[in-house]
Amino acid sequence: MRSRVTIKDVAREADVSIKTVSNALNGTGSMRPSTRERVLKAMHNLGYTVNVSARSLKTGSSKLIGLAVFDFLQPFSSYLANQIIDVARERGYGVIISTYASGGAGIPSIIEETYRLGADGWIFFTDTALADKAAILSQPYPTVLAGDYSAYGKADLVTMPNVDALEKTTGDLLDRGYRSVALVGAPADRDWKRVLDAKEGTQELRIQGYVRAFKERGLEVDWSKVISVYPLNSVSGVRAGDKLLDGERPDAVVCLDDALAFGVMNELQRHGCRIPEDIAVVGFDNVPEGDFSTPRLTTIDPHTDEYARKAVEMLIERIEGYNGDPRTFVSGFSLIERDSTRV
Repeated sequence: MRSRVTIKDVAREADVSIKTVSNALNGTGSMRPSTRERVLKAMHNLGYTVNVSARSLKTGSSKLIGLAVFDFLQPFSSYLANQIIDVARERGYGVIISTYASGGAGIPSIIEETYRLGADGWIFFTDTALADKAAILSQPYPTVLAGDYSAYGKADLVTMPNVDALEKTTGDLLDRGYRSVALVGAPADRDWKRVLDAKEGTQELRIQGYVRAFKERGLEVDWSKVISVYPLNSVSGVRAGDKLLDGERPDAVVCLDDALAFGVMNELQRHGCRIPEDIAVVGFDNVPEGDFSTPRLTTIDPHTDEYARKAVEMLIERIEGYNGDPRTFVSGFSLIERDSTRV
């Protein structure tokens, strides 16, 4: 059985010091580009791979962070993962990803796995509220919570401007002459008092913003035009498209994520509706696919790059010794106007 290639073997092959090889691996120190290239070539030729377990024992750090996120059945999860990977690499960290099923047990279902994977800390993106006042965030490693649910002061929190974004976008549509603005993505229970009193939750907070836009203009919400679906994916968007065509048709619809918007547009057009001439459609997330849909999707951009960067930076700060009080970061937002709305 072939013995494992060591950092000493790489140093000998590249004719450099062990320290130089270490710097090339970690992206630290200064060296000529030609020297770094020679080290990387030697690693490739010898088949060298980092022994994460050994490095963890020696340094106390694996230089890996974990990301727990819902499955890749809708585009936002992969978009967020890519953003987090890019930022982590800038900081010299790799990323381990563990997914859980949307609408299932959520973060608790993958906790046992996190103990085996050896990351220095984890970003937990949650699509549901965390039980027992987020007790699950108290782990033997640093954690950062991402999503639209409370961390109850147990971890740093990165979230989106859900209320403000929907309030501004819905208000702009009403001010631009759209008479009937529907919404797709409401909870199944349709308990509007609970929704409007809620302090957390993607659907709840975004609906609150939608309702505020009407109230600010002295208008009543037509709750028959608030469509309940779950999960928030393109298949549900197709079903919602059918419901939008029942009765008096709205002239605009705000979807609580882009995946819903793609499904809605597909179904509306299948029934002969022109977008935006007959019905305008707005999404939320600004995933890359929106620039290639037909028509190109107008969407709320919650500055996911900024969101991901802050999550990674706060986690690395915790990994590297920061022990201050839990922090909350709310990303910005902007409306990306494309072809699915009238200018």
